[in-house]
Amino acid sequence: MSGAVVWFTGPPSSGKSTLAERAAVVLRAEGQPVAVLDGDRVRAAMVPPPGYDPAARDAFYETLARLAVLLAEQGLLVLVPATAHRRAFRARARALSPRFIEVFVTTSQEECAARDAKGLYSASRRGEVSDVPGAGADYEPPEAPEIRALGREDEEGIKRIAGEIARALSALHQPP
Repeated sequence: MSGAVVWFTGPPSSGKSTLAERAAVVLRAEGQPVAVLDGDRVRAAMVPPPGYDPAARDAFYETLARLAVLLAEQGLLVLVPATAHRRAFRARARALSPRFIEVFVTTSQEECAARDAKGLYSASRRGEVSDVPGAGADYEPPEAPEIRALGREDEEGIKRIAGEIARALSALHQPP
């Protein structure tokens, strides 16, 4: 099977990384070769570290999409939990990818703020930062994601997401 990119989008602290990592465990147990390119981890590995201004975010998400495509072209299912708060970022990733599935992680702003391990929402409330997607900066939700998921689902929810990814991949492999 050729690879695919599965992009988990949602506001910061919505549960994208948790869902992607847990779905990866289920998919690997089913024999699917999977790589996870977590946006925060890729950002931390880059030298020099990318900024958060609009041009830097644009360049970062294009780089992340291109890395995902490189892995997908090698036959991997690449799970990308990354905010990519502009539809244009995700549209470009879709256009670059051999197969693309968008997972929209829907979590209320209140719940995201309550889970805020990085302190982004509290820093935004204090006026220290103004560019947090969903709190100070716009987050553009997907218009037609292939999958909708709730953050921090239970094991059955994770299995459902993994099954939906498998079904979406099968549909992508069907001849026109």
